[in-house]
Amino acid sequence: MHSRWPRLAGLAYGGDYNPEQWPEEIWPEDVALMRAAGVNLVSVGIFAWGMLEPRPGDYQFGWLDRVLSLLYEAGIAVDLATPTAAPPPWFLHRHPEAHPVTRDGQVLGGGSRQTYCPSSPAYAQAAAGITRQLARRYGTHPAVVLWHVNNEYGAPLGECYCETSAAAFRNWLRGRYGDLAALNEGWGASFWSQRYADWEEVERHLTRNMTSLATKAKPIKMIISDFDGVWTDNKVYTFGGRQEAVRCSKADSLALNIFRSRSDLPMLVVSKEKNESVKIRCAKLSWG
Repeated sequence: MHSRWPRLAGLAYGGDYNPEQWPEEIWPEDVALMRAAGVNLVSVGIFAWGMLEPRPGDYQFGWLDRVLSLLYEAGIAVDLATPTAAPPPWFLHRHPEAHPVTRDGQVLGGGSRQTYCPSSPAYAQAAAGITRQLARRYGTHPAVVLWHVNNEYGAPLGECYCETSAAAFRNWLRGRYGDLAALNEGWGASFWSQRYADWEEVERHLTRNMTSLATKAKPIKMIISDFDGVWTDNKVYTFGGRQEAVRCSKADSLALNIFRSRSDLPMLVVSKEKNESVKIRCAKLSWG
C-alpha cells in the first residue's frame, strides 16, 4: 500500500501502461511482471478516449476501474491521464470543421494523435467533458497520485491554419497590438502595400508567392526572434472541474535550439517584457 504523492516512498520508477490495447485476461500478469521489475508508478489512459467515451456522453469506466484496482492492490501508483491528445473518430465525424489544416491549406484526416484544431470550441468542450468526468470519478481514488494532462502538446502537429484558427489569431493580435495602427507599424505593413484597414483583412499565414524572392535571397547573417510571438505565448487550458485548470506554456516552440545547433549564426531574443518569465525562458534556451 503506497501513500499519495508526494509521499511515495523511494524513487518513482515505471512508464506508460496501455492495458486497453491488450486482452483483459493478461492484465494480472502485466501487474505481476511490473512488481517483479520494481515498478511503482505507471501512467494510464493517455490514448484511451475512444474506450472511455465510445460515443458522445456514453462513458465506459468499468474497465479502468478494474485496472486501477489491480494496480493499487499491487502497490503500484497511477499517473492518470486525460486522454485529450487523441479524440475518437466520432469527434471529427460530428465536427468536420475541427479538422486541422496545414500551412498549404491541406485538410488533414484523423487517425492519429493531435489531429484536431487547437482553437476549436467543439474540441475544447469535448475535452473538458471527458476530463471533468475522469476528475469526478477518480479524483480521490487511492491509486491516483498524479495527473497526466494531454500528451506532448504540439507534437506532431502544433499549429492549424483553418478559419477558426484565423479568427483566434486575430483575437490574439487585438490583445497584442490593441489597434490596427500599432499592428501596421509593428508589421511594417507599408511594404508591398499591405496595410490593414479592418481586422478581418488579416488572413491566415498560408504559403505565399515568394518564388521571385527565393531566387534573389542573400545569405542570412543574423536571426532575431520576437519573443512575444503567438507560439511562445500559446497556452492550453484543460478543465477538470468548474474551477480547476492546467495551463502549459511551450518553452521552445520555435525550435530555436535545433536551429542553433545546426548553424553558426548569432541569435538574439528581443522582448518588450522585462520580467522573470522572460528570464526563465531565456535560461531554458541557455541564453542568460
